[in-house]
Amino acid sequence: MPSIHVMSPTLASQVAAGEVVERPASVVKELVENSLDAGAKFVRVEIRRGGVGMIKVTDDGSGMSRADAELCTKRHATSKLSSLKELFEITHLGFRGEALPSIASVSRFKLCTRQQQDLEGWEIRIDGGLEHEPRSSGVSPGTAIEVADLFYNTPARRKFLKSAETEASHVEHQIRLHALAYPQVRFAYKRDDQLVFDLPATADLRVRISALTDAATAAALIPIETTIGPGISITGFLLPLSEARRTRKGQYVFMNTRPVEDQLINRAIRDGYGGFPTGLHPALFLYMEVEPALVDVNVHPAKKEVRFRRSADVVNTIVEAIANTLQKHARQEIHAAAAPEPERTLPAHSTTAPHGEIPARSTNPGSAFPAAARPAPASSAAQPPLSSSARQSYGPVPPPTLRAIPLKQVPATQGKLDFHRQEDEETARNAHENAAPERDASAGFSYLGTLRQQFALFETPEGLVLMHPKAARERIIFERLRARREAPMPSQQLLDPVVLDLDPRDFAVIRQFAPHFDQAGMVVTPFGQNTIRIESIPALLELENARAFLLELVDRLTQSEFSRNAKRVAYETFIGEFARKSAWRERISPHRAPAILKDLLACEVPYCTPGGKPTLVNYSVPEIKRKFGLQA
Repeated sequence: MPSIHVMSPTLASQVAAGEVVERPASVVKELVENSLDAGAKFVRVEIRRGGVGMIKVTDDGSGMSRADAELCTKRHATSKLSSLKELFEITHLGFRGEALPSIASVSRFKLCTRQQQDLEGWEIRIDGGLEHEPRSSGVSPGTAIEVADLFYNTPARRKFLKSAETEASHVEHQIRLHALAYPQVRFAYKRDDQLVFDLPATADLRVRISALTDAATAAALIPIETTIGPGISITGFLLPLSEARRTRKGQYVFMNTRPVEDQLINRAIRDGYGGFPTGLHPALFLYMEVEPALVDVNVHPAKKEVRFRRSADVVNTIVEAIANTLQKHARQEIHAAAAPEPERTLPAHSTTAPHGEIPARSTNPGSAFPAAARPAPASSAAQPPLSSSARQSYGPVPPPTLRAIPLKQVPATQGKLDFHRQEDEETARNAHENAAPERDASAGFSYLGTLRQQFALFETPEGLVLMHPKAARERIIFERLRARREAPMPSQQLLDPVVLDLDPRDFAVIRQFAPHFDQAGMVVTPFGQNTIRIESIPALLELENARAFLLELVDRLTQSEFSRNAKRVAYETFIGEFARKSAWRERISPHRAPAILKDLLACEVPYCTPGGKPTLVNYSVPEIKRKFGLQA
């Protein structure tokens, strides 16, 4: 008897479901794509228990006859391809004929459909691949598909699903993608019998984006100049640098109304910006129209990735569109900033800072040591400053004077930290506890002086070492805070809590790790659908940066693979920012450099900041001799 055999149709469909049906959001994607291909003007999606309990997609599209309704659940049955030529000029979202039979093989599946001209509709039921006899049904024109008990007959697949909250966030994200791709279609979404959103159809893409984002994001949209290339057209909106993320959650890219993820497009986007800060990704809404013959969408099981036949044309057009938009926007901002403004009477600054606020300093923020007063360059007054949105869009600028954050009365243990006093106390305590003196790692370093009031120079037996005192202090403060991990992070309670609208996936992460946020000094509570309220923040975090800082933390939590690391990731992210802000606000006099070096070399990781920037740079004697052409 041969060991090779042909799989049964049900087994073959369940195997195919492993590629097509990854999670409830995959089911929603396939069903909504079918609705849009059928010309629907209204699509309603309902789910229960994150989509595992029930998924129902209803549309007002063309509907199907009885014969088509019976055939649509057969493997490789499709109305969108009839020849090999059409495979290379695909204009529909779906075309393989695998989705419905795969979904029906791992769920309790029901399809109700009626064409506009027919008097009655038809109902098709399939339970785990077992088909029931079709029967007539009184339904509205269009199609309604209900998928219940997903993966009920494949429990191994169900074990890999996340919580209902997480799965629901992925479902909502998928619906939002289709809503952004089809603003002319009305979308409604209900979760556990609660209406999440009902988006009316619109011809204005900006209106649809505004309905799915917060007011601040919608106001910051920068229209992309429509750019035409060989067989491709680019349009959409950019967002300023302040909206950049550590992940690509802020990037929405559509090719012929299909959401896509492509490394070629990602590189083209970064090139269009002329470079981007390492570790960050720009946020944008990019819409591409490409001739169907110039793109192959049949290269990924879920059709997320595409392959372009003339990739150079695509890259050049994207780069040109983004670069031209940024240049035009920069010119507009510069002209707006250069316009004369009415004179204003500014109140004199008090020399005493309010409680909990650090006074503004007149020294150069880039200097590590306080420099003597220097006259401003004569040409500086003649250059018009950029407006705030231009600064956010096109790179870092010196930090502005921080405004006070209103504080409620907080316990004394949550007041402002005095790192110098704490460090002295900790040093004395350690000296008392350790009877045997520890070896001084800085004994071989001889302090020479400072370079440009910013770097400390030390001579060692091996050569020359440069230290950045503020970067060193950042590492020292970070490790001392991390050593006291069990103590709550010092925080300040806001008189006016900050309310933020978030992406559903970000909202799910915040709800999941809310206790870890509390430990790290930020109290965050749900405040409606995909909306959170920040009630307190770490003591040294400015209110203006609360949203960006929160999203950065969400990205780091998302990138941590296991939830058991989440508490450590949340706490270390906060104290890393805490240490950076504290260190870079310090006034460090030159005579403190040897003491800072001693503390730095006692750290667990002395050679870089928590963010990865170097604290020490070494130049060996042989390297210096080679620079002078001498024999090492």
